[in-house]
Amino acid sequence: MRKAFPVLAAAAFALSIVAGGCAMDKSPPQPQPAKNVIAGTAKKAAPKPRAKLFTGTIEDLDEAAGTLTLKGPKGEMRFQTREKVKEQLGELEIGDKVIVKHDGKTALSIVKPRTSKTALAWNQNEVL
Repeated sequence: MRKAFPVLAAAAFALSIVAGGCAMDKSPPQPQPAKNVIAGTAKKAAPKPRAKLFTGTIEDLDEAAGTLTLKGPKGEMRFQTREKVKEQLGELEIGDKVIVKHDGKTALSIVKPRTSKTALAWNQNEVL
């Protein structure tokens, strides 16, 4: 029993030396597969412009031209509308508060925010 302890200690020491030596050996890096890229053809995709919101009061409205001018807390902005949004201009009047989802100077959608008066009128029209 007394001889077993030194033998086990010597075996543990030898094992730690061998394990430490193996850890230092580095395997060669794995080769990466070749990319089929021809010089000059790789283009970075342009980031898509993000749609922004602008809230304001309608100052000027031209249904025929499809333009809309809003005055809001960020200043005054003029928007050109697309064909689908142009149809919504007939429902709007000067002085209405609207939220415009836009991409620069182009209006993508126009929404009237819901107020307590319109919500009340909507609830009264509801069939029970």
